[in-house]
Amino acid sequence: MRIKRLLGIVTLANQLTFLRLVAVPFFVLSILSARFDIALALFIGAAVTDILDGLTARMLQQRTPLGAYLDPAADKLLMTAAFILMTDYPSMFKDIAMAARLPIWLSVLAISRDIFIVLIALLMYLAYGRTRFEPTLWGKLTTVAEALLIGVYLLANALGRTTIVLDIATWVTLALILYSGFHYLFHAARMVRDEGPEPSQPG
Repeated sequence: MRIKRLLGIVTLANQLTFLRLVAVPFFVLSILSARFDIALALFIGAAVTDILDGLTARMLQQRTPLGAYLDPAADKLLMTAAFILMTDYPSMFKDIAMAARLPIWLSVLAISRDIFIVLIALLMYLAYGRTRFEPTLWGKLTTVAEALLIGVYLLANALGRTTIVLDIATWVTLALILYSGFHYLFHAARMVRDEGPEPSQPG
């Protein structure tokens, strides 16, 4: 019975997610070693496995509770590592040779937005027992924009030169981070109203 349960968890979709998790430390080491060509290859590989595990889960009916938690966790872990390591700090990571570094304000906003969403989901669970907090369209667009942003910065560092595309990607991502953050706030407020107690009837 335990073997059958284990096989139900270790699906092909979850194996692809595990592969992304395993890639994270190698991605970190690649950036710390200024091997941005390897980091870019790992990042692209992670994006491909992200698409494949989503398709596999839907087509083969392999969606599991474990996968529902691990899939976004693997994505956020990789993205957060990239934001932390590639940010233009006053003193940190200055020994890593980079042609382009992410603005510190953008990294702070991106990571703060993710923490904010997690806190909202936690509060909704504690207050109303809601276990699902579906991502919005703007949230998905922001995730795509952040992934493309990291990709172009990795490419710029791999090539050793900057381009105006970096500035465009930075400002587009900033706009989406701010808009989606406020959108999540209004979305959460609407859920609170829907989940709130019914108004008392006059006696």
